[in-house]
Amino acid sequence: MNSALNKLIFLIKEIEKKKLIYLDVVSPVRPFFALFLEKPLLYVVSDREKRKKVVSQLEALQSVAGKSFLVEGVKREEEFFGVKLQSNFRQKEVVAVVEAQDLHLEVEDLDYFLTHSFLLEKGKETRREEFLDLLFSLGYERQELVRERGEVAIRGEVVDLFPPHLPLPVRTYWWGNQIEKMKFFRPESQRTEEEVKTLFIPPRSGEFKTVPLLSSLKKEVKTIFWDGVIVEDLTLSSRQVFSGIGTQEAQDSFSLEVERIPSFWGKIDDLKDYLETSLWNKIFLLLPPEKLEILSSLLEEEKVDFGLNLEENKKVILFPGYLREGFGIPEIGLAFISSWEIFGKEFVPSPEVPKKSLVSLSSLSPGDYVVHEEEGIGIFRGWKEMTVEGIKRVYVEIEYGRGDILYLPADKIYLLQKYVGAGEEKPRINRLGKDEWARTKERAKRAAEKVAQDLVEVYARRQLEEGYSFSPDTPWQKELELSFPFLETPDQKKAIEEVKKDMESPRPMDRLICGDAGYGKTEIAIRAAFKAVMDGKQVAVLAPTTLLSEQHYVTFRERMKDFPVTIAVLNRFRTPQEQKSILKKVEKGEVDIIIGTHRLLQKDVFFKDLGLLIVDEEQRLGVRHKEQLKKLKSNLDVLTLTATPIPRTLYLSLLGLRDISVVETPPEARKPVYTLVMPRDKKVIKEALEREIEREGQVFYVCPRIRNLMPVKEELDDLLPGVKVALAHGRMGGKELEKVMEDFYRGKISVLLCTTIVGIGLDVPNANTIIVDPATLFGLAQLYQLRGRVGRFDREAYAYFLYPPRLTGEARERLEALLEFGATGSGMKLALRDLEIRGAGNILGMEQHGFIQEVGFSLYTRLLEEEIARLRGEEEISSITPHIDLKEEAYLPSFYLSRDSERFYFYQKLLGVRKEKEIEEIKEELEDRFGRLPRQAENLLQITKIRHYAKIAQIESIEEKDGELYFVASLPVLLGLSQYMEERGKEGRLFNYQGREAFKTKMLPLQDLVSLLEGMVIESVQWQSR
Repeated sequence: MNSALNKLIFLIKEIEKKKLIYLDVVSPVRPFFALFLEKPLLYVVSDREKRKKVVSQLEALQSVAGKSFLVEGVKREEEFFGVKLQSNFRQKEVVAVVEAQDLHLEVEDLDYFLTHSFLLEKGKETRREEFLDLLFSLGYERQELVRERGEVAIRGEVVDLFPPHLPLPVRTYWWGNQIEKMKFFRPESQRTEEEVKTLFIPPRSGEFKTVPLLSSLKKEVKTIFWDGVIVEDLTLSSRQVFSGIGTQEAQDSFSLEVERIPSFWGKIDDLKDYLETSLWNKIFLLLPPEKLEILSSLLEEEKVDFGLNLEENKKVILFPGYLREGFGIPEIGLAFISSWEIFGKEFVPSPEVPKKSLVSLSSLSPGDYVVHEEEGIGIFRGWKEMTVEGIKRVYVEIEYGRGDILYLPADKIYLLQKYVGAGEEKPRINRLGKDEWARTKERAKRAAEKVAQDLVEVYARRQLEEGYSFSPDTPWQKELELSFPFLETPDQKKAIEEVKKDMESPRPMDRLICGDAGYGKTEIAIRAAFKAVMDGKQVAVLAPTTLLSEQHYVTFRERMKDFPVTIAVLNRFRTPQEQKSILKKVEKGEVDIIIGTHRLLQKDVFFKDLGLLIVDEEQRLGVRHKEQLKKLKSNLDVLTLTATPIPRTLYLSLLGLRDISVVETPPEARKPVYTLVMPRDKKVIKEALEREIEREGQVFYVCPRIRNLMPVKEELDDLLPGVKVALAHGRMGGKELEKVMEDFYRGKISVLLCTTIVGIGLDVPNANTIIVDPATLFGLAQLYQLRGRVGRFDREAYAYFLYPPRLTGEARERLEALLEFGATGSGMKLALRDLEIRGAGNILGMEQHGFIQEVGFSLYTRLLEEEIARLRGEEEISSITPHIDLKEEAYLPSFYLSRDSERFYFYQKLLGVRKEKEIEEIKEELEDRFGRLPRQAENLLQITKIRHYAKIAQIESIEEKDGELYFVASLPVLLGLSQYMEERGKEGRLFNYQGREAFKTKMLPLQDLVSLLEGMVIESVQWQSR
């Protein structure tokens, strides 16, 4: 390797002796030569795609060449990109790749920029009030939360701001006039990320003195590499290298023979032969890490000798990297192979996407119905700060029947949940102090016990049944996975591993894969199906519509075309004779994978050895079809795919009766769909259609009822004469529908006017606008599915949800939920919100409807969850919630957290703590978002620790009275506490306190009380482990 590089460096030195030189080499090799030229280097290309390709080549090749420098792809759409480029060029070791058309763009002059911006530095004294005045004079706008560029938010000692040139806003933490720290943060979660040492703050408008880009770089640039572009100005003092298009001024030229690498089209045997028989001194395979891992495993099995770094003296070296195109240089004996030659596919790194956790979507607003576990259903009226016995405390105000008011201390908020019923019917408000609520709760508890019994029996039978243990992955399995033409997202990879683990277990698999449309659920199913076939088992794939079954058939066949797997499809597009023939083959075992609609569930379908059932888009299957599914084979492995799971399935998953994998990470280049919810307006419809058709795109126009299609078609023909509009609905004949969908797929139809059949139909890359009219007749899951039809590729997509003048409350909430969760990967959150909106009448059967209405969904499901845990024999966590009454001001003050929803969120988190680590995480989040904790919040965290340890120690209450502490618990617990105190020289005695056994001692500072209880718990655990 060293001799090859030395030879190359000698050639480069010959090039560098010339001021102007023409380099005669093919396109993929040019960036390789640029690696060795003097820097800073400006690499000029013809267009955006070429820029991306060259940046990938440079980044992938620099590690192989033993070089380390900054590679910058100049993007004119980035604000202040010229400033960034000028700054980088002053670092010397940098290669900037820029499009020729951008060279004469006016960019901000760096020196002027530095003198007309404000610089914040960590640890440096800055007059805070003057700084804030400056921000407002620079045009920054004050908001409650910073989400957009040019905004600022001030909360105590925390100042958030979003300068226009940065990708993320910055949170600054002040102590007086000193900046303690600065961090980037995510606008959607408001959580911070990496720290910032210095921060330039330009005006909100970003207006500065400008200069042409090329002029701004003249002083620093040492080499300009013109790749395939015509050069007009050769008067620059820098060394200039031309390649692709020559110039008469370059008298000297240099050529080098380059050899193309053959294409292997995913055939690993052909690649193996090439690696072993070719005459190259060194062969570098540069692939994304995900593909490299699988390929190295396959090459090991094939006994191919290879290394993983330059130090290993091997002919074949595997390197991580995103090389876009391979090449070989015979003169120095080096060859570079990319994913393009191996798979016929280029890969790009997946974008980093912040993870979204599954959280309760309930947030309280004044006027909302709430359920108090002990007092019943009331109305939340807000927060109140009141002084009682000289101590300031926070209470939740709840109104009950006949104007009764309950002030619930904030530390008892765990007794409160937002009310979610079984529809739009308003709940009955209870009265305080009456026993009607206790009777209602008892009825609901008995109903939950019955449902729990049935559910547990069904799933217990499944757990006890002996299923089939599939074998570990075969070499063919690895080849199939290597041939996947995309990079697996982290979530997708995790889901695949979980499915394989389930399949290799003797217990029958029952896993739900929840992920947005286009997030790679089908690939997970393909790999599971292939694994089953490798063990000689048959696979049934159930899809809800004929169109989707056809699409799966095409996809499965394409992915497995290089393997001996027989795939068939059974739906209404097949004639009765064809169906009969397919069924015979399935029964004889001549078909490995059968894909179909509910036709697969009919009595005439028999399998020779069915091992895996895959159910896609299960929210479209009726209850009867699901019951038929259960009868297929009780010990069958079942994999269910869905973008928005129906609530019943979701809750069974969350209750732990079913395994769930959530795929939230969007694939390469996936963008959120712009969602617009608005009243129906012909002008809006016309503009939406025209915008999409002008960019040569296509439109889905969805109407829920077949009878509305023709009137809408006539309207569209009037609005856009000459634009081809076609109809598609479920009553059309199979061949006719197939022809329409094929024409739309091939771009022969501009607007597809259809019913919900499109919600689970074909992927049409060119269709990136969808209009749903009216959206109010669809459920939330259906609306989400419909929106998932567009934006599946890298073009901006639009979803218009139109509504009539009058809306029901439920319809309005559905549409608001779509807007709220407009980001990609929101299907799981929408399913949770759907539970809140639709209620739970159809979750556990209509007979439960009344009980859910009476006590609310949250309380009902908790009763159900507790009963399921009891029936499964799971160890019960202490049900005691200790009452802590200390004369301390312990709450989240309104001057620290001003928004009611945030206070409710943090109180719920604190009262739901199960581990001490969680308290520290909450403290970090509070300080991260709102700054240093005030005294009241510090006290609240200490009391949370006291409650946590008291719960573990089975202490029922700790109260302060007249300078004394009273611990109330069972006698054995009190005796243990008494002994623990005595051993540490602390005074105290058993005492009858308000008719209960108690232990009395002198009042302790909060920190000492925390240490006392923590020590007692630790000693108890150590004693039990002996």
